[in-house]
Amino acid sequence: MILGLEQQRTASSDNVQWTLTQVEVEHLAFLNALEQHLHAEGGPVPVPQDLTKVRRQFDVFYSRVDTLSRAQLYEPLRQTSDFGRPLAKVTGFLDQAVPLIDGPDQGLQNGIVELWQEAHALRSQVRLLSLHGLAYFAGQSDLQRAETTATLTRLAILSIGLLVVLALASIYLIYINRITQRRGDDLVKANQRMNTILSTSHDAVIVSDESGKVIEFNRAAESIFGYGADEAKGRSIGDLIVPPELRDLHAAGIKRMRHGGERRVVGHGRVQLQGMRKNGDVFPVELALQSAPLANGEIIIGFLRDISETVAAQEELIAARDKALAGERAKSDFLKVMSHEIRTPLNGLLGNLSLLKNLNPSRQQVQIIQNMDLSGQLLLTHVDTVLDIARFEAGKLSVQREPIDLGVLMQELVDSQSGNAAQRGNSIEWQWSGPARPWVATDAQRLRQILLNLVGNAIKFCENGRISLEVEVAEESAPGQHPVYEFRIVDTGVGIAEEHQDEIFEDFHTHDPSFERSAGGTGLGLGIARRFTQAMGGEIGVESSVGEGSVFWVRLPLEVVDAARRPSAHEAQLSDLQCLDLLVVEDNDINLAVIRKMLEIDGHKVTTAKNGKEGVDAAYGHRFDAILMDVSMPVMDGPTAARHIRAGEGRSVDVPILAVSANVLPEAVQGFRDAGMTAFVGKPLALSTLRKALAALLGGKHPVGEGSAREMNEPLNAMREDLGPDAFDRFAERFVAEADAMLGDLGRSDWAEGDLDTLASQSHRLAGSAAMYGFLELRDVLVNIEMAAKDNDREVLASLAGAASTAWEDARATVLRARQA
Repeated sequence: MILGLEQQRTASSDNVQWTLTQVEVEHLAFLNALEQHLHAEGGPVPVPQDLTKVRRQFDVFYSRVDTLSRAQLYEPLRQTSDFGRPLAKVTGFLDQAVPLIDGPDQGLQNGIVELWQEAHALRSQVRLLSLHGLAYFAGQSDLQRAETTATLTRLAILSIGLLVVLALASIYLIYINRITQRRGDDLVKANQRMNTILSTSHDAVIVSDESGKVIEFNRAAESIFGYGADEAKGRSIGDLIVPPELRDLHAAGIKRMRHGGERRVVGHGRVQLQGMRKNGDVFPVELALQSAPLANGEIIIGFLRDISETVAAQEELIAARDKALAGERAKSDFLKVMSHEIRTPLNGLLGNLSLLKNLNPSRQQVQIIQNMDLSGQLLLTHVDTVLDIARFEAGKLSVQREPIDLGVLMQELVDSQSGNAAQRGNSIEWQWSGPARPWVATDAQRLRQILLNLVGNAIKFCENGRISLEVEVAEESAPGQHPVYEFRIVDTGVGIAEEHQDEIFEDFHTHDPSFERSAGGTGLGLGIARRFTQAMGGEIGVESSVGEGSVFWVRLPLEVVDAARRPSAHEAQLSDLQCLDLLVVEDNDINLAVIRKMLEIDGHKVTTAKNGKEGVDAAYGHRFDAILMDVSMPVMDGPTAARHIRAGEGRSVDVPILAVSANVLPEAVQGFRDAGMTAFVGKPLALSTLRKALAALLGGKHPVGEGSAREMNEPLNAMREDLGPDAFDRFAERFVAEADAMLGDLGRSDWAEGDLDTLASQSHRLAGSAAMYGFLELRDVLVNIEMAAKDNDREVLASLAGAASTAWEDARATVLRARQA
């Protein structure tokens, strides 16, 4: 009813009638645009402006008719035949005209006369649309007025009914009020019962307001913390039971909660904290906090339990566990040490036995030597087995992957064991089960040892029988995974009882531990096979029946590769070193030129920067493959530049940074690492040094802290060989000229303050060059000169003049000899 009244309040019929009459108006406007184009001066020639107007008027007319065809408001009208037929004709005309209107200008120009004729013939249909639509909606308006009268009548009846409902509601509210009073009485009784429960609870229950003031303190709390309820109420809970060192955190939590911040304990279950008794004893408690809203704030209910005895018991268990783990580690360490200690003299023993064979021993001696050799080899196998166990338990059993041909591996395995099998009257063979896919990438040594242990076990427990090895691709690879290969060792031996099948993969399990057993062994072979299989991501198992033989199976996920060996990722990275895009940041011109020449010899693209600030700017706008960064530079040093690069958003934010410095002390190298540098190489540099450093840097190794790989023998000769004679002579000549100019008047005492700043800068640059050429003694003297100049200490400068002169004479002579070589 309300909806009907709202409809009467709006003038929707006016808009409907306007739309109907506007259809005829838009049709006339479209005809007018066509006629203006046809009667333009000069006849019907292409006039783009007129065609634009024709298209615009067509679009307006089309939009108006589309409204009549699609709008939900006109759906009842469209169901009438008087309106539907002319609407269909008008719509049909518009749909046929769309390709012409939306087509090229020339096509519209050619068809505009026919378009005008068809549009003009449509006038009667448009008039019918308008007339029948207006007549329909006029009738609808009469119906709505009648409905409005009925709506008002129903509204009056509804109002009377509403008054009756309100009277009934008042009676119901009186009834509810009486029920509320009774419930209030029940709530008082419930609170009394709750107080009784809390007073008899073994857990301390402490209630506080949102500021931390104690409101309730039950008997268990009195017993645990030593305060009386009257003594505790009104005091801060932090002063009562929180240890002094935790009170700041407690106060911060109360403040955070009062200001609507994160609640880290309230409502998050039980947590373990430290509590304090009245006498100052600190003990562990288990705490759970919950909150409850009140009319004027909030209360916090805390449930606390003294867990001193529980914690003590846990600590005893942890201590016992640690002792057990320590015993296991000691056992593992003992196995490793003893395996190595036994292996060393055993290798010597076996080596001497092999020498004895070449000394023309007698037939009896040969037999003795062979027996000793067999025993030694067996002992060596046992030692290796124990050593592998120790490696596995220590987590140091590495798995290598390389392309292998499984067919070759299986054939070698059969060939090597055919003699042992024949000695017990067994035949041994292998075959593929299903399609052969032999080339895989795996750890050939580990796989061979797994299968060898299983085959040896089969030979040991099979006599005058058959041993078959089968290989099958059991599961094809799923997306992102490798196919699973299954290796089966089938024998016709004695078999294994079902109750023992889960035990045989345990260490030192021999099934028959008696001294009279028919098959020897330590019982470690299957345990080793299990460990290796697990390390390679696979699984191992057995199926067997007593007297019918056994089937041992191993399932391993193996990567299928081509028969031709693929290069490893590390090799691929090393091959990419032939075309690197490198940034070299170095303030010393000679050092910069030398490093650049070395890198360009290998075909690298080199960009240079004279200080750390320039290096940061270059790294921001361009992504390099690596950055070679000097450490001590003006404006901004290397570590600072590295920090800026790592902390910024430049394009080289994550590229490797190679620190280049003459300071190879461990604490300095650690500082480079802390600054974000990836690796370190020391001066003097050689081309081979740079190659090794870049290969390690981009090949996945980061030798920060391992010092330089440089060759210290004849650094000048190495540099001459790397750069070529001409380039070396050019750089050496420049180095000599700079050193002669700076050291010539070092002993003068009339240094001005500005001159000392220049001297410090020159000493720094020359010290870097001296380190580059390998003159470390000269480098040290120049560093001291730099420090003295910065400190304005003329006496120290005078004392260093002689040492600098002596060091430079030796260095100068070495440079000249290298140039003449």
